[in-house]
Amino acid sequence: MSKMRIVNKKIDDDLLMKKRREELDKWPTGKEVDFEEAAAYQKSLPDSKVWWKVMVKLREQGKMSVFPRAGTPVLSKMIELCQGLRESGVVLIPVTTDSYTRLGQYEKVQGILDECNKTGKALLNGYPIINQGVKNTRKLVESVDAAFSPRGVSSEICIASGLTTYECGLEFITWGAYSKKMTIRELVEKWQQGTRVAGWYADRGVILCTDLHGWLPTAPYPLSVNIVTLILQALTAAEQGLKAIYPLVHCMGNMAQDMAWIRLTPKIIRKYLDKFGYKDCQIIGCCPAQTPLFPNPMDMGGAFAYLSYIAMVGALCKCNAVDLRSIDEAAGVPTKDTNTVSYGAARWIFDVIREQDIDFVVKGSEAEEVVTEKEVEAIMAKILDMGDGDIIDGTIKAVEAGVLDTPWSPNVNVKDKVLGVRDAHGACRYLEFGNLPFNKYIKDWHRGKIAEREKLEGKKADYHTAVRDLWSFSKGKIVGIPPYDK
Repeated sequence: MSKMRIVNKKIDDDLLMKKRREELDKWPTGKEVDFEEAAAYQKSLPDSKVWWKVMVKLREQGKMSVFPRAGTPVLSKMIELCQGLRESGVVLIPVTTDSYTRLGQYEKVQGILDECNKTGKALLNGYPIINQGVKNTRKLVESVDAAFSPRGVSSEICIASGLTTYECGLEFITWGAYSKKMTIRELVEKWQQGTRVAGWYADRGVILCTDLHGWLPTAPYPLSVNIVTLILQALTAAEQGLKAIYPLVHCMGNMAQDMAWIRLTPKIIRKYLDKFGYKDCQIIGCCPAQTPLFPNPMDMGGAFAYLSYIAMVGALCKCNAVDLRSIDEAAGVPTKDTNTVSYGAARWIFDVIREQDIDFVVKGSEAEEVVTEKEVEAIMAKILDMGDGDIIDGTIKAVEAGVLDTPWSPNVNVKDKVLGVRDAHGACRYLEFGNLPFNKYIKDWHRGKIAEREKLEGKKADYHTAVRDLWSFSKGKIVGIPPYDK
């Protein structure tokens, strides 16, 4: 029996909002949400609390802000944490939720939150926004003059509370990096409905922004597949009515590639938005990100250096925001003090480097941009062909066929027939292409670059090379070549 074809089509509003009302009424704080009142509250927020307006202002002024991660369960402590971020110059404030909230275990969260409130201890690894509800979270939003973004959960509670971003489009980050058994069809069905919520508000004059993650790299691996999924996420969000987006570019450490990807990504997303008629969906910036899912430096010096590298790349590319992690995030929940020193270091780079008129292009960056664009175009063409012009149908078939693929994903539904390694200069290359639809020119490009490293090492690159490269950053090296991996 053939499966029903799913296409990129706007969800019916009446049916959607009925379902959302039923879902919200299952939990006490969900009953605090009145859709029309939430829209009115959003409209009452000053520009300094509206994410897309803050991003545009930063771009127009030639300034930058850190977009960090931060969350703690007790409301008063969360207010203190966010006020500390603002004092460090951060105008884009995260509300990072705890792990149990992300899994929908609200009853379990409530018992732990009661203990947190009683003892003042942070027994949850984030802010439980569903349990805290609208009234409490509005106190948080109103206590800090900055724009707020929920991290790890999308709910009308977030919108009604005054947070001005919403996770939208095909969230490949959920499926490819954090899910074990979810199918690509299940991902599509979930996010089509969830994304239309933001579109419903947009139709009423409330512009919620979304940051595009795409399929997070779980190893040193070229970003072409990730950039394709950023395009897919943008197109599916725009179809449901979203009007403001910005891509995150996951920096892999080779500056020529990182700068090429930062330049290319917003341009090629814009190309496809225009091609499909979504010209009213604006790209409000591009955000270099410190988020590839492989081991980061664990020592203090390395953690500061990695953070500063991402800040520097963002400054040289004249970005308006940088997605950074504090120096101690790998070890646990960041504190106010470590946030202050971490983002103070980034702010120094923003203030000193970003405001200089530096026209900086790394040798080889232009070639990297050209090759990556060819790879992205090849994959997109195959997706559209497989879907007879529809990106949703094409995406489902592409994932199932391995046309969209990455290595070492935790999801069992990923083909995992591809593999990446670094070349002699630390740039990410394809060692195994799987079913990626690349021509001979692209494949020979990657093989030639890998051959330079093989000559240097005196051995063929293989799976063990990829494993060494996985750990290179944590050891303060760009390439996992002996003796650096000892």
